[in-house]
Amino acid sequence: MIEAREGSQAGIDSPIYARILAKLLERIDLGQYKVDSQLPTEAQLSEEFAASRHTVREALRRLSDQGFIRRRQGAGTIVVSSTPRTQYVQSFSSLTDLFQNAVETHYVLHSVSTVALDADVAERVNGVAGQEWLLVVGVRWTAPGGVPIAHIHSYVPKELAGIVRNFTGAQMPFYAILEKESGRIIENVYQEIRAVDMPQEVANSFGLQRGSRSLQLLRRYVTQKGVLIASFNWHRGDQFTYKMQIERRVPEKR
Repeated sequence: MIEAREGSQAGIDSPIYARILAKLLERIDLGQYKVDSQLPTEAQLSEEFAASRHTVREALRRLSDQGFIRRRQGAGTIVVSSTPRTQYVQSFSSLTDLFQNAVETHYVLHSVSTVALDADVAERVNGVAGQEWLLVVGVRWTAPGGVPIAHIHSYVPKELAGIVRNFTGAQMPFYAILEKESGRIIENVYQEIRAVDMPQEVANSFGLQRGSRSLQLLRRYVTQKGVLIASFNWHRGDQFTYKMQIERRVPEKR
């Protein structure tokens, strides 16, 4: 059974979103909304509870943060668990999914600086050792005041410094801003996944000790003119799952 959580015992004096959250939790608990089934749309819930779309969206956001549902643009809201989860799951199959993840989460920019690439980073971002790039450091959260998802170091070629100034306060993914403002079209995205120990700065973001295990995802966004941006994303190794779907394309018979 689902235990009492924020909003699960919401009374008449509770915020409207808390009452909606409590009712949705009850329905999931009773099996009215089964795992892998779709929840009603925001519009349907808004009509049922006589609440604004904004209020319904807040209830769904909290339901998502607790691990009960997953939301995807064009695919609706899917029940993924009947019990709360501490794990955070990412599942991407396209740049559209990456864009949607940026919209649905909350990024806090910590710093922007000019750095000379060391040999290891240069090799991984397809740069040249000693070459100056911009380093953008930030943390992505489930929501403001929520749970940290990733500590991110993004490397951008120095000639794009004028565009990087637009990153402050932006909730669009950085690759989309760079692509739009530079006119350089992304042709390929390369991803590497490694299990690595957290450096101190990363560990601090998660409230962990230095050397804690993490899953590091490096994504390089490449145009005809080279790398547009390369981002190292550190995630907690004990709470992060990355999923992807690979389709087998069968050659057409001639």
